[in-house]
Amino acid sequence: MDKKDRQIYKERYGSFLKQYGYSPEALGWGKKGRQEVRFSILARHILRHLDASVLDVGCGFADLYRYLKKYHWNGKYTGLDIVDELLNVAREIDPALDLRNEDIAEAEDLGKYDFVVASGIFNAKLMYEDNERHISNTLSRMFDHAGIAAIADFMSTYVDYQKEGAWHSDPANVIGYARKLSRRFILYYDYMPYEFAMVIFKDDLVSNENVFNALIST
Repeated sequence: MDKKDRQIYKERYGSFLKQYGYSPEALGWGKKGRQEVRFSILARHILRHLDASVLDVGCGFADLYRYLKKYHWNGKYTGLDIVDELLNVAREIDPALDLRNEDIAEAEDLGKYDFVVASGIFNAKLMYEDNERHISNTLSRMFDHAGIAAIADFMSTYVDYQKEGAWHSDPANVIGYARKLSRRFILYYDYMPYEFAMVIFKDDLVSNENVFNALIST
């Protein structure tokens, strides 16, 4: 993300936190309850591997960590965010968590995680960088650090109204970005009418029967 966009991002969420306190609204989300729905989609594949490691990009309050713990997940969690104020709240709630003030585009020595997840990080219209390029580059970076899958959610262009300052992604474009990384992916458009999620799998090897090996092994 461009440095100027990053500063705008920090100021926006710092302001939201002052206005709303610890809540989904402080992360730019809508009414309470929807975050649980989003997490149910983002965590669907993680919860099939209860010891999986997770890198949460744009972790905010690290609420995904607490969601996973509710369902008996016990893997390694690392959260990245560029907004100090949000991370400070997360640290107050769970002091032992590995939370880092880093942008994944510039972070070093992250290593590999089974799943790299991002929720809500692509929903703001950038002023100094092209949104499409930012999404493509970030998904690629997430994929580089993923051992099983990179997972992200988006606001859709299939809407009647777009809020000023928001960025809505065309699902066809996101499929294109996924296709550059892997032949095997899932697009979920079954949980909210104006949002969708993409899961991009690392293992896209195909058997002699022309079926993905991962499907046969499961």
